[in-house]
Amino acid sequence: MSSLYENDTDSIYEADSRHSFYSEQDVVNETSTASIGEIRVDGPKEYPPIVTLVYHVSIMLFAPILVICLQLLTASDCTSSTKPQQNTSSSLHYNRRIQHALTGLAFCLLSYVIPSFLAKPLLATATTLFYLLHCARSKSVTVQDNYLKLFGKLLRDHEKKPSQISGAFWFMLGSAIVVCLFPIEIARTSITCLAFGDPLAAIIGIKCGGPKVAFCSGSKTIAGCLACFWSCYIVAAILTPDLGPKGFFVTGIAATIMESLSALSCIKIDDNVLIPAGTALALQWYSDGFL
Repeated sequence: MSSLYENDTDSIYEADSRHSFYSEQDVVNETSTASIGEIRVDGPKEYPPIVTLVYHVSIMLFAPILVICLQLLTASDCTSSTKPQQNTSSSLHYNRRIQHALTGLAFCLLSYVIPSFLAKPLLATATTLFYLLHCARSKSVTVQDNYLKLFGKLLRDHEKKPSQISGAFWFMLGSAIVVCLFPIEIARTSITCLAFGDPLAAIIGIKCGGPKVAFCSGSKTIAGCLACFWSCYIVAAILTPDLGPKGFFVTGIAATIMESLSALSCIKIDDNVLIPAGTALALQWYSDGFL
């Protein structure tokens, strides 16, 4: 019995030794040039400061150029259509919806590349510049004419007035708010919910019609709300799978409620701000255990 016990002990010791060895191999790199008993631990690879600087500057230049090119691309596609469109909130206006989704998708993808400490000032600066562009439109006929020439096909009829701020500014503002105030995972999910939930709700609601949501002044349909809910549910499942089904449900419900509330006349906040901010707040509460 004693011999058997000793054999078992030896086996356990050998197993522990092997486990310890393989664990060490994950974090320790022993080099042949090291002296006896000396080991070198490899940390994260560090690049020269000039390489890091060039990388960050390149991203800061590439990001706005990409977003502007997306706007120009969708606007030029609109221009190529010979059929006149009624650019109101109740019209389908597919190109505007596509531009909305592509811009949000670009923001989502860029969030994986741009560090948070760069994303915050970059979005804040872009939002400020966009507001200054609006001010220039109201002061200069030349700026207004060129703006309409480039982006007029993406604007609703009331947004073409120099005194009216376009939805693109509110999209930028909503994105900047959630990126600056919430963790990047929550900000990314809420912006992508805005990118897909809002246009899909409009397209499905207009195409399918059906019963209206009573408290939304008759402008929102149940079909549109369901489209918003399920699209945001899927977005959350893809981008934040750790939330689980309950978290996906909270995301879909929050985005749908915010999208519906934007139709109320007493709510003076644009849906491009209301949806990401409300969704991000709900996700933060859920993460903190309040929901």
